[in-house]
Amino acid sequence: MVLVESRSTLDKDKLAEYTKCAKEEIIPYWLSVPGMKELRAYREQGSFRVLVEMEFDSFESWGKALDNPKTKEIMSKWALYTHDFEWKMWDVSPLIPQPLKPKK
Repeated sequence: MVLVESRSTLDKDKLAEYTKCAKEEIIPYWLSVPGMKELRAYREQGSFRVLVEMEFDSFESWGKALDNPKTKEIMSKWALYTHDFEWKMWDVSPLIPQPLKPKK
């Protein structure tokens, strides 16, 4: 498993265009990528800063997705509506390899 985290700031003057592109192109694309397990998104309270988490089944799947020309096209579109873009990649914790839940 690999978790890819991206953070960016949405251009407030392009929110409607971004929303349309995200719903019609960006999100459907990522959900169709082989090896994609889960896509989550968050917005920082009171700002235009967003966090997107994409969980892939392996580093190999992520690497193939990243090398895909369609990914480069999608990321170029994303860049039209955002700035301050950052990527981080996370691997499974050896101490907590599976999610823990509190006992009830």
